[in-house]
Parts: sequence; C-alpha cells; structure tokens
Amino acid sequence: MLVWLLSIAAIIVSCDDMNSIHQKYIDDGERIYLSQTDSLKAYPGVGRVKLVWNVSADPQLETTVIFWNMRKDSIERSFTRTQEWMQKDSVIIPLPEGTYNFELVNKNQLGGRSMTAVVQGKSYGERFASDLKARSIAGILSAGFDPVAQSSTVKIIWGEAPEGSIGTKLMYIKRTTGEELVLDVDNTATETILTDVGNRLEYPDDILHVSSIYAPNGCIDPIETLKQKEQLVHYVASGTRIENTIFDGSNETYTYTYTNQEKTIRLMSAAGDRVFNCNRVAELSPVATGSSFLLTLNEDQAVGIRGNFVVPLNFISNTESVNSTYNSETRNFTLQYTVKTAGGSYTVEETLIPKTSPFESESPKPFGDLRAIIPGDNNTEHESGLYPFSNISNGILPPTLNGWLTQNIAGGTSFTIDLKQVMKLTRMIKWPASEGTAATFYTNANILRFEMWGVEELDPAKLQDNAYWVDAADPAGTFKEDWEYFGIHDVERLDLKNATLAEVRAMALYGYHFVLPESAKPVRYVRIYVRAGTWPANLAYFFIGQFSFFGYAQ
Repeated sequence: MLVWLLSIAAIIVSCDDMNSIHQKYIDDGERIYLSQTDSLKAYPGVGRVKLVWNVSADPQLETTVIFWNMRKDSIERSFTRTQEWMQKDSVIIPLPEGTYNFELVNKNQLGGRSMTAVVQGKSYGERFASDLKARSIAGILSAGFDPVAQSSTVKIIWGEAPEGSIGTKLMYIKRTTGEELVLDVDNTATETILTDVGNRLEYPDDILHVSSIYAPNGCIDPIETLKQKEQLVHYVASGTRIENTIFDGSNETYTYTYTNQEKTIRLMSAAGDRVFNCNRVAELSPVATGSSFLLTLNEDQAVGIRGNFVVPLNFISNTESVNSTYNSETRNFTLQYTVKTAGGSYTVEETLIPKTSPFESESPKPFGDLRAIIPGDNNTEHESGLYPFSNISNGILPPTLNGWLTQNIAGGTSFTIDLKQVMKLTRMIKWPASEGTAATFYTNANILRFEMWGVEELDPAKLQDNAYWVDAADPAGTFKEDWEYFGIHDVERLDLKNATLAEVRAMALYGYHFVLPESAKPVRYVRIYVRAGTWPANLAYFFIGQFSFFGYAQ
C-alpha cells in the first residue's frame, strides 16, 4: 500500500513540473522566428569591409544587427522593403586593418529573431600595402633645366610592372605654378616625361611620389603601395683631386683642379629619406652602373660618405678626421673623401653648389666630315673599309670595336669635324677601343694624347691654303692664331695601375671626360691632332675611337 501511494505522489509532482515548463511559454506569448540572412558575402576594402546579403520575403523583418569582435562591437541596420520577394541589402563598415568574423541576426520589435548567419571579412591597410611590390624605376634622367625657375624636365625610365598590379600613380608639385599633378601610368609605358620638376634638395614640394596600384579579387577599393620618393637635383662641383699612384713603386702624387663639373644628386628612398646617390666622383667619369657614391645628410649637417666606384673593391669613404658638411640654407656641400683603388688612391676636396647655369646638351650626331674640304686632314681610311670616319659619332660604344681607323700616319694625324651648330663647349668624352686584355684598351692603335682646337667659322680664303693647314710641331702653329685652344689631353692608362679587365672595361663604357677651358669662345668646328699613342711598329694607322662634345648651344 505504501509503495503504491509513493508512486501516485511521484506522478503528481512530475505533472506539476511539466505544467510549469509549458506555463513559461504561455506567459511569454508566442515566439516568432524570422527568416535568416541568405547568401551572405564579405568584400574587402581599404580601411573598410562591405557586407552583402539577401533578405527574404518575410514581412515581419525590420532590422539586421551586425556583430563583430566577439560581439563587443555592433551596428543595427534598418530594413525598408522595396519589393515583394527576395531583396538585396548591404552595408560598408569602416574598420582598422585586420580579419573579422561577422554575425548577422534579423530582428523585429516584437522580439522575433532569426538564426545567426556568419561570414569572415578583411580590411586592408598599410601592413598589407607594404607587402606589395611597387614598380621599379630603372633610371631617372634630366632632359632639360631652367636655371631661373630652378626646375627640370625629367625622364623616368620604368622597370617591369610587378605581377598583379594594374598601373602606377605618380604625383608631384609643379615648381612654377604650385599645381599638384597626378599621373596614371599604364603598365605598358616604358618611360614618362615630367616637366617643371623642382631642383631643390630636401624640399618636400620637389619630391616625386610613386606608387603602384593593385586590385585584389573582390576588393571594393584599389590598393596603393606605400609611396616611393624620387628626386633628381643638379649641382656643379669645383675642387681638387690628388692622385697617389703606386703602380710603378714611386708613390708619385698628381693634383688635378676642376671647376663647374656637373653632377646629379638622386634621393635613394630605399636607403632613407636623407640618403642621396651622387653620380660622379670628383671630375672623373659618371659612376658606372652598379656603383654607389652615397651621401647621408645627418641632423647636425655632417655628411656621411660611403660606397664604391666602378667596382665594389674601390671603396669611397670620408677622409679621416675631417668632416664633410651640408648647409641646409644654401643647400651647398663641402666634401672631403678618399677613393681607394688597386692602383692607388684619390683624395678629393670639393664644393657642390646648386646649378644656376643652363643645362648642357650634347652636340648633334653624326658629325660633319670635312676631310674633302680641308687640306692636311687625314683623308685615308683603313684599307679594310671596316672602320669609316662616321664611326666616331655613330653612337656604338665599346665593348664593340668601333671608331675610325686611319692610315698614313707618318706625317701626323689630324682631322676636323663639324658640330653642325655653334656651341659654348664645356667638356668632351673620348671612348677607347675595347677588346682583348686590359692593355689592349690602350694599345692596339689607340691614341693616348691629342690636342684640340676650335673655331666658329672657317675662313673661305684659307680653305685651300696648304701652308695655313700644315701641322707644325710647335703648338703655336701659324693657322692656330684664329682658333680657340682647348688644350692637350692625356688618356689615363688604368692597365698600368694594376686595374683589372673589368675595371678597364667599365671605364671604357663611361669614357674619359675632359673639362674644357671656361674662357674659350663658342665654336662650330673642332680640329683634333693626335700627339701620342701606342701601336705595333708595323702598323701605319691610328684608332680614333668615339667622341662626344657637350656644352650650351648658342
């Protein structure tokens, strides 16, 4: 009997519990379940994420709540129905760079809720952009210069466009107008010309800003790489270069004085905002490709100097115990540095000031040939016919053997060329032959010393006067009274300074630069006399090589 009574009591208690559970739902009223967000997708953007989804035909849906950051952050988006059935909705959420998990819940005022829809999205920023490769600049050259406005015409030579990029953006401020110019550069472009680019070092308005543009799959914004800074500034240098040679064991010292040597300073943004590459050591040839003559502008205006010249083994460094300096007000450099090479060392002291004279240009090519007009010019080419006179200006440089190979040198070799315009000459370049060993760049019929003269007009009365054109051994020959004297120039034999073949070849590619007298008058015709050279005794010819002349057209 007792067992039976206990069982009845248990059943009664159980029924009471179930009634209480049901009562909870009865008291709360009827639960309304809304339709869930459908086809939810996330699209990345720069500093933002776009969410897109479909809303069903459920008429009870009023808002969509979007959660992220472990539901610590949220927004609520009101929904307005504009069509009867499925309707698309979207929202753009500004967010710092990162990856986010989003949860979307549909709601109404009656407390109805939908099941949660989940999607992951990304916001891109500087961290992502820093991993993208920007289009490289293979070269930056000056194509013109306005000394009054201190502005240049600049040519940008582009490297290959990085895979995945859709273009490049270039921005700068025009020097004379202050206009901010933004250029979109297509990936197929190989070069871009910019005009009115400022020529002031360390001046923010004169810096070019370059970035590449990417469009990742599904991204709502183009992504721009971090901006690269580019700048090219013209300077002129004056100073001395003291050469200590050891190739012959004598430790002889030679001092070279130079003025108005044009140099360019290029910002090396990859190395820092205050690191610049100078293209020329002292008055020597412009630094070869792959070499770096770096100037670092320190906050105390001291200048750090480091790098290599022509080949990595030729070190450039600050002179010991002597500070090089930069003046931020005048933008002048006072530099003292040492170049150590296998054949000796150079000690350089020079001052660089911003260029204020017109930009020098190269004389037109090919040169005019006057051998048939002027008596005494060497008018016989090598019997092989492989080395015509025109090769001295056809632009094909070493290491291809090139130039003009003359014959009949017993009476001396001289020739006159027509620059085709009157120029105030500033410098000239001679390229030697390039073949075989280091020594054959200077031997094998190469000229090693030559004398140079110039005149603006040829005197018709003297064109057929043999006595006038005779080459007297005395530099004060009779005909030279009418001509400007541009000096006797010697080609430096690096092979005698224990230079390697690679060093000699690099110098041949960039030529021997000779500074011409500032006092000389403008000329159109240039006359060259070969004064010394090396060649096998059984050969009766000279290899002239290539010439280029630079100055200001009149």
